[in-house]
Amino acid sequence: MSAHPELSAAFKQFARVETQDLDSPTYAELAAGVARDDELLALAAQRQQGQPAPNMLFGAVQYLLLKGVEHPLAAHYPILSGGAQPPGPSGLADGNILPAFAPFREFCLEHRDEVGDLVATRRTQTQVVRRCTCLLLAFGLVYREASAPLALIDVGASAGLNLNFDRYAYRYQRAGREVLRWGRGAARVELEADLRGPGTAPEPPREIPVASRDGIDLNPIDLADPDELLWLRALIWPEHVERHAQLEDAAAELKHSPISLHRGDASKDMPHLLEGVPAEVALVVYSTIALYQVSREGRRRIRAILEAASLERPVWRVALEGVHPPSLTLTRYRGGSSETELLARASPHGWWIEWGATARR
Repeated sequence: MSAHPELSAAFKQFARVETQDLDSPTYAELAAGVARDDELLALAAQRQQGQPAPNMLFGAVQYLLLKGVEHPLAAHYPILSGGAQPPGPSGLADGNILPAFAPFREFCLEHRDEVGDLVATRRTQTQVVRRCTCLLLAFGLVYREASAPLALIDVGASAGLNLNFDRYAYRYQRAGREVLRWGRGAARVELEADLRGPGTAPEPPREIPVASRDGIDLNPIDLADPDELLWLRALIWPEHVERHAQLEDAAAELKHSPISLHRGDASKDMPHLLEGVPAEVALVVYSTIALYQVSREGRRRIRAILEAASLERPVWRVALEGVHPPSLTLTRYRGGSSETELLARASPHGWWIEWGATARR
């Protein structure tokens, strides 16, 4: 029996569900192997409270590889190998061929101290720019309703790259055919998503004016620091090579469209941000796969803050949250009460959107 049964179960769940949702055979293999290995589970157990153990362990390893630590394991990471697959299997577990696990285990144990330190001190602050494919559609709805520029507040903003959603170009497809294009033709970042299901996604207005861009995070990421950019890259899953380019291009875009990042706890410090938003603009608070790191009491306080603010002005809240798959919701706060509309189900990384669920809750 494993010395870390809860962590073992978490890695098994990660292998069965999350890696399937996000198409990562490499992490599926590694997670299944770690689930049966007490030495690696002990490394993962060093993560901070509330941090997902698989993401932290895998991020720490990839960070060291990206930083230049040489090891045969690098051959299994397309961003390092150029996509070439290493020859033949290098490990076995329970009779199953696991090409990457043996060098992964070897790497972790050879660099136990470095991996453990990263797991214990870093946080999962992924910055998935493609989630903007969901945000654009929701922000378009808000702008049509409000007829006023948007004042954006990103809860759990990480590096704040999604605050620049309007500086990116978008291409939506259905069954392989382009059905919607939005944004500037010469945009540095172009994002794509597949539209699924019977519903028709609303076409956003050609322009969505933005009055202000603020993000709040317990530990905001400064992408002017090369090491912080490297950590964000380390959190990208091995097969998602295009995300490295999207991340770096979106980071470069910050030089042309500055944002404001604030260090703080949204459940306590958000009122200070709200006070600075002029009455004539549309106040939009949003989050993307961030609230799992906020306690139930913290989420309750955020709702209470927005309800209180809505006594003075309308507040819109956009959320891409939840799992298997996440829900894209739009909550309208008015007069101290709220109503939430389920807009769509979507990929956690914005690869696909199934629009059309209109049930209010």
